[in-house]
Amino acid sequence: MLYQILFNIIILIFPLLVNLFYCTYSNNINKEQSKLWLDISLLSSLYLLLIFNKENTDLIILYNIPLLFAFIKKRTFISLIITFIILFNYADTNITIHIFEYLIYYFIYFFCQKNIINLFLIIKFIFNFNLFTGIIFIFIAYLVIFLYKKGEDIIKLHMNIKELEKEKQLRTSLFKITHEIKNPIAVCKSYLDMFDINNKGHIKYIEILKDEMNNILLLLQDFLAMNKIKIQKEILDINLLLEDVIKQFEPVLKEKNIKFIYNICEEEVFIEGDYNRLNQVLINMIKNSIEAIEYKGTIKINYEINKDFKIIIEDNGIGIPEDELEKIKEPFYTTKKNGTGLGVSLSIEIIKAHNGNIEYIPLKKGTRVVIELPIYVI
Repeated sequence: MLYQILFNIIILIFPLLVNLFYCTYSNNINKEQSKLWLDISLLSSLYLLLIFNKENTDLIILYNIPLLFAFIKKRTFISLIITFIILFNYADTNITIHIFEYLIYYFIYFFCQKNIINLFLIIKFIFNFNLFTGIIFIFIAYLVIFLYKKGEDIIKLHMNIKELEKEKQLRTSLFKITHEIKNPIAVCKSYLDMFDINNKGHIKYIEILKDEMNNILLLLQDFLAMNKIKIQKEILDINLLLEDVIKQFEPVLKEKNIKFIYNICEEEVFIEGDYNRLNQVLINMIKNSIEAIEYKGTIKINYEINKDFKIIIEDNGIGIPEDELEKIKEPFYTTKKNGTGLGVSLSIEIIKAHNGNIEYIPLKKGTRVVIELPIYVI
């Protein structure tokens, strides 16, 4: 008997739990489809009960559990189908009594929805003439309902976690874009502070300002997309990119009394990359070096060519403690007062999209950043 009870609990709850998990992990399912799958799961439970208990007439009472679920979920049409199937299996007994019994259930269903579970089980216990099977029925019904509700709670928790993850991704995207918009705006502000309309030599700053405005527009496109940063690769000379970045920072570094030493390869070295994204990374790295220098100081840019092209940016600023080397790569971790902690993680993401690597090396005084990018072989 214990085996029969456990077996019937399993065949009752299994289709219902399968339905729960299916509806949870199906991205394109709507409410109507969800209701349809619930109907199918209830009929599946009833079918399994009919198949495995056809020779055990004492357990025919269990057929009413799918009907109770249909009432709980307010599935009127499917409840009528289940009712006709149950009455058909009662055909060899006094059908009039059973019809009267099920009319009472429907009265409870339409007029006593709040207490439907308890009233249904009480009425069923009264109309059941076998005390032992009545107790088993109530036990199994409550247990199956309990297990199903626990399954629903777990699914709701999972859905809430999914919503929180979506919200977290949204916040991360927002912070990334906000942080990166600050960089070109800061460059624009620096040039505008130095700009003198009476100095013809400052006209060249206008092109730089235009480039930075284009970078801002590009970042705003990412914000609207709210998606993983897109990389549009093309064949480009990495040295020309370095020259452009250096030209942007020379006046700013001069203004801040920071010594700028750089060595650019005279030979053409081609990579397959996104000019704007790599420009964004290099600006972020140099900006971090500037912010790490408390007073005057030096920033060096060098290169190495092996299998890959290495860009080496070194400063003699406050440096990064060894125990924080891994932490700075994590989103939102920052040691800056007004930092968001996303500049480094965003740069790493961009370089990884180029099949490259970024390494942070602490020095006795300062930090060395090594950016490796694969060379494009023509």
